Amino acid sequence: MNSLDQRMIQLQASRPPAPTGSQGLGQLAIARTAEAPNRVVVIDGDVHLTRVQMLDAALALGGALEAQGVHPGAAIAFQLPNWWEACVINLAAAIFGYRLVPLLTIYRSAELEQIMPACDVEVLFVFDRFRKHDGAALVATLRRKPRLVVFVRGERGHEFTRMLAHQPARPALPDADDAKMVLFTSGSTGGPKGVIHSHAAMDALITRTAEFWQTDLDDIFYVPSPIGHIGGSIYAFEFPWVTGCTAILAENWDADAALRRMAQAGVTFMAGATPFLRGLVSAARQAGTSLPDLKRFVCGGASVPPELVRNGLEQFENAVISRAYGSTEIPLACPGIRNRDEAFERTESDGEIAVDLKLLNKEDETGEIALKAPQMFLGYLDPADDEGCFTTDGYFRTGDLGRIVDERFIEITGRKKDIIIRKGENISPLEIENALMRHPSVRLAAVVGVPDDERGEMVVAFVVPVEGAEFGFDSMLEHLHALDMAHQKFPERLEITPSLPVNAVGKVQKIALRQIARG
Repeated sequence: MNSLDQRMIQLQASRPPAPTGSQGLGQLAIARTAEAPNRVVVIDGDVHLTRVQMLDAALALGGALEAQGVHPGAAIAFQLPNWWEACVINLAAAIFGYRLVPLLTIYRSAELEQIMPACDVEVLFVFDRFRKHDGAALVATLRRKPRLVVFVRGERGHEFTRMLAHQPARPALPDADDAKMVLFTSGSTGGPKGVIHSHAAMDALITRTAEFWQTDLDDIFYVPSPIGHIGGSIYAFEFPWVTGCTAILAENWDADAALRRMAQAGVTFMAGATPFLRGLVSAARQAGTSLPDLKRFVCGGASVPPELVRNGLEQFENAVISRAYGSTEIPLACPGIRNRDEAFERTESDGEIAVDLKLLNKEDETGEIALKAPQMFLGYLDPADDEGCFTTDGYFRTGDLGRIVDERFIEITGRKKDIIIRKGENISPLEIENALMRHPSVRLAAVVGVPDDERGEMVVAFVVPVEGAEFGFDSMLEHLHALDMAHQKFPERLEITPSLPVNAVGKVQKIALRQIARG
């Protein structure tokens, strides 16, 4: 029995069963394909995949994995850009009960060495080449490799192509309570935390959110957010099957290219972090278009200035532009604003409350946000990460501070957790600090995030060098490169200082450092 199996036994014993009627994506996909087999599910460049094509590919992939001894319950990971192949892998996992482990393409050996052994990953689907990165070279750096590594696209992608031509296997649909996926997010303790979601939780998330947004068969989603993240994955993998919409995948973000594609395809929906909305508004202004087909843009994952929301509402005259609030643990707890009139009135709001929410330890109407909802995760992969995260009555303590407005809306006022959100991705300052402290010239290090128009937050490192030693920006980059840390986590600024501000017990005062960093 692997560690994920053991963890699931613990969690299922301590959590209530899924609500009656919950169904997984696999069961839904089989039924929906029978109803309308030729409906397009996903578009990736010139590739248009219908329901029957997706289902046939997933069944064949399951047959190929079964032939190689990969059984239901196995953890399979993918490290892929927003490619249609990942959608097939996800569907196969849903049909055959594999536990899916999405991996961001920015991850390098430092992250993979922690994540994959923790989940006992048996199969890794990885790009052959993506941008300047070589998948085979990355896999070669791993001390503990998965039993099966399958390259996708490129010179080494022939194995995946052969798998899709394999004799199909018979579905082995999982229970709704079983783990569907394990997503990793940076935690305040410094290491990545595995967030376990069940099939039932994902079903509840998509069903409830689609009802709030009134998503239907005519909707077309544009998906540039990475599928290794909860945001990109649900829009690419889940919404098209549950609502009947079509997802258009984009492997990178280019605002001008996105604008052209959205206009050409009649895109009605997009979600993304602050840089996506800012870039799209700017591109639309320069092009003189309002994207008349766009009905909704949901912005979250970082600080979203109210003026940016208003600019979006003014530029996209038929769309509801709003902030939204949630986390990997409880996605889309507050999925936005229902209509344009309210969106104009609520530019400072982080969305309408759509779950059971309460504030803990309130002071002046502000308190720590605690949530409970059908889409709530089962728990963390490491039981130690659960400690202190739940109230005695089962609410998840987010670590975020906020206030409730007019009994319907939430406004986020700050974060208890020391997390930096850069371009929609959570970054742990402690992880970077620990890495910097490994340099022989660094005596002390502290990392903070400060507001930044382009990134949401900028990563700033404060370093106290060893006496007599030299340490500069280039030294820092070379050091982090040598540790094979994801470039996403590299500080954009380095401040050399003779000391760090500390309190009476020696704890670094990061509020003071943020003030210094803001200038």
